[in-house]
Amino acid sequence: MSCDSTDDEIHLTPNGWVYGTHFFYGEADEKIPRPPNAIETWVRKMRQSYSMAPEHITWECTWVSPNYSEAERLAINKKYPRPNQ
Repeated sequence: MSCDSTDDEIHLTPNGWVYGTHFFYGEADEKIPRPPNAIETWVRKMRQSYSMAPEHITWECTWVSPNYSEAERLAINKKYPRPNQ
């Protein structure tokens, strides 16, 4: 079993990034709804096999708004780069 396993939803909006639901081993204390003006939803997955091991971080886009073109999404992504945290 891993030492640590977290998933964090992060939503891109026209005004920047908004943090959503945080999952610890797949369980959420509180489900935070996607903002109504969200453009994309990403999940930052962090796994750590044991306490001294480095964190393994991956990103997955789980949702894209049909209200924005790919060019519009790319422009907003360029304006607000994905957080590194």
